[in-house]
Amino acid sequence: MLISCFSTNSAIKGNDILNNISLNNFIFNFNLLIKEKYLINSLLNSFIVSIFASLLSVFMSSMAGYGYMICEKNKKIKKLYLFSFFPMLIPSFILIIPIFLIFNSLNLIDTYIALIIGSISVSFNIYLFKQNSKLLPIELLKIARIDGLSEFSIYKKIYIPCMKPVFVTALLLSFLESWNALLIPSVIARSKEMFTNTLFLNSLGTIWSSDYGLLMISLIFSTIPIIVLFIIFQKNFKSGINISN
Repeated sequence: MLISCFSTNSAIKGNDILNNISLNNFIFNFNLLIKEKYLINSLLNSFIVSIFASLLSVFMSSMAGYGYMICEKNKKIKKLYLFSFFPMLIPSFILIIPIFLIFNSLNLIDTYIALIIGSISVSFNIYLFKQNSKLLPIELLKIARIDGLSEFSIYKKIYIPCMKPVFVTALLLSFLESWNALLIPSVIARSKEMFTNTLFLNSLGTIWSSDYGLLMISLIFSTIPIIVLFIIFQKNFKSGINISN
């Protein structure tokens, strides 16, 4: 993908990339990219949707994980916990029509609210928080309750600080999933002004023709935010993954 940015569309199609690598080709492809009208707008939309969707996803899943932890001995709660994984078994394409009908009836098609709600995913994060909650010392929670702290205060003052690496891991994974989402946004976003980055990338090519040089450099630019986030939070991310194992 990176090498293709330094080549031409005809060379990529002709499988002759290595013989047509030059900085001029990269500059040409880059100029084509910055001339795209909806580039900045699509990146901004993706940031807005991914940030809010990941924050909501982590908040809901962490609250659920904490709730499942303190009610672990309740058999009904255990069944509810297992049921929370059911959405992971449903293919996304099955939900296209119901999602469209629901948002259309609420007049939310082509809005940020629908894009954000459609990008929220909590099943895996619930598992992540529930499993890591077992590492919290029960005695600490009991002492906090004896001191008069409410469950929400315990969640805010004890649970969140102790689970910081898991929160970072869940945020990064949720952000990545929202950033790469294509199917659900394609149902919700009707106008190009509301296109996310993946929809913008998808619009660059057609069945009949595609400029692969432009497409490759666009893909590179779309991965930069993800790479930067993982570099910044890699220590917490590694800790969260290690704790999960």
